[in-house]
Amino acid sequence: MTTLPNYALTALFTIIVFPIGVACFHPPTYSIASRILNRVEGFVASKKVNANIVTDANIYPNEPDAKYSYALKSPKIDHSLWDGVLKRHVSPGSVDGISTNLVDYQAIANDGDVDKYLKVMAEVDLSDMETYPNELLALYINAYNCLCIGHVTRYLKDNRGELPSSVTKTTPPSQKGKEIWDVDAGVVGGQNLSLNDIEHVILRSKWDDPRIHASIVCASASCPNLRAEAFVPHRLNEQMDDQAKTWVSDVTKGLKVDNDEGNGGSQYFSRIFLWFEGDFQKSGGPVA
Repeated sequence: MTTLPNYALTALFTIIVFPIGVACFHPPTYSIASRILNRVEGFVASKKVNANIVTDANIYPNEPDAKYSYALKSPKIDHSLWDGVLKRHVSPGSVDGISTNLVDYQAIANDGDVDKYLKVMAEVDLSDMETYPNELLALYINAYNCLCIGHVTRYLKDNRGELPSSVTKTTPPSQKGKEIWDVDAGVVGGQNLSLNDIEHVILRSKWDDPRIHASIVCASASCPNLRAEAFVPHRLNEQMDDQAKTWVSDVTKGLKVDNDEGNGGSQYFSRIFLWFEGDFQKSGGPVA
């Protein structure tokens, strides 16, 4: 697996050893007050994101890609439809100075392969998958990304082609009062799931792997990039390593060290590191 760059290791060390005394997770104004507010935000966020963690779940092992070489030709779950959708409709670009992979939501909304892939996910037989954790992990990462995009494309169809200002604005009128993360998003293996179900009840409960945060995407430019291909079991570690490396190396939304003498070498982090600090601490960083 890949190794964190030196500045990322330094950043992780400062989070663990000096949780308030460094300029982590703060706005451009360097102040003690802003750092304290960020710690409060982190505390509140951790309570929320950990509320649905299944503490007694069996943790799947992180298995090598080589074990899944069979999946190159005969995967137990075929992600080729989703792979084609991503390759056709996701491309590099930027939004408001943030580097990202741009998503053509209108094209995805009109792409018939999306509905076919939703059918594959809904009907997949999970009964014999416990001994194939990389197959499961690839499935649920792809499911999260596909179903999150689905919230946006549903809104687009319901509003005459208008895109929402944010994915958080896509809650259907029938689900008023719910955050979009708690709205039923789709069916995986016969089970109706929300995005929070996939992220917290399944992914974070059953895998101790912070690279997941670099691989699932919440339809925002400030998130890690949506990968322009499907995750597959025989390349899963390679793909997740690349996602994590690309994310933390991106100074527009991952990690930035400002060496200007006037601000004391401030360190700026994605707020994902703040909200899920415990996930990164216990695993040694986004790539370990």
